[in-house]
Amino acid sequence: MGMVEDRKWHANNLQLEFYIFQSSSAAMMIIDTEFKIVNINPAFTAITGFCVTEIENKRLKKVFDLFVNYELETEIVSEVNDKGFWRGELDICSKYQNNFTAVVLIDSIKIENTPLENCGFVVIFLDITEHQQREDELRYHAEIDPLTRLANRKLFFQQFDNAIALAKRSDDNVAILYLDLDGFKQVNDRLGHGIGDEILIEVAKRLKQCVRESDTVARLGGDEFVIILNRTSKLLVHETAQRIIDSLTITVNEKGLELNISSSIGIAIYPDDSENPLMLLKFADAAMYCAKKKGKHQYCWHVD
Repeated sequence: MGMVEDRKWHANNLQLEFYIFQSSSAAMMIIDTEFKIVNINPAFTAITGFCVTEIENKRLKKVFDLFVNYELETEIVSEVNDKGFWRGELDICSKYQNNFTAVVLIDSIKIENTPLENCGFVVIFLDITEHQQREDELRYHAEIDPLTRLANRKLFFQQFDNAIALAKRSDDNVAILYLDLDGFKQVNDRLGHGIGDEILIEVAKRLKQCVRESDTVARLGGDEFVIILNRTSKLLVHETAQRIIDSLTITVNEKGLELNISSSIGIAIYPDDSENPLMLLKFADAAMYCAKKKGKHQYCWHVD
């Protein structure tokens, strides 16, 4: 390739690179070796609201202070100087107070026949808000019972493990209440699953009203529910169990039939009864069956 062709090739490449920079949907900044802003592309202005005249020649820290929600400039500069790049997620607040999360990539610009220390960096911002929303939706559907909107079995065990781990560190108690509805099968058999579902939704609503925000109410399946009472005492457990018994005394009048629903509850306490989550659940389940044998509409504690 001759000198003229070589120059033309480089000119075409520069034109193409500038076109890519200007037309890219990814927000970009060019910064020099002193971490001062050299240029930004239209996508950067679109997502942050800042134009080049507002931030040109300002240091990266000053620019980040305008739209990044927390202080990271020192860490970023140190890592870029050490490794030549940085990767991370930042919470961005645009000039118009629109918040979003972005993956931020900082890479060294390598220019042929130019020492790296004389080159600058390109900073790329990729808005991942929609991706995060999809992940949150998938996580929600994986952990929430679709009928009652309570925690499902998977989320229950996660919360139970977390509750016990926290109780170990703070020397607290955790209570597990295993609850089954008395008379619910009659409702399903005689009035149908539609009415049964309405009852389960109402039960879930009442259960949440019987406990604190810090507690967990979950549906294991059918008409079986479990409640985790965090940082509790036997007196508080007694009061909560009795409140649930009173709240879940339901009379169903439908199609000329009058059916009564109540609840039976079994209780196990960490660490008094066991330190193992599965054993605690088993003990609470067994105590619930004891409550049913004693006449239903009551609660029983686990006893060795």
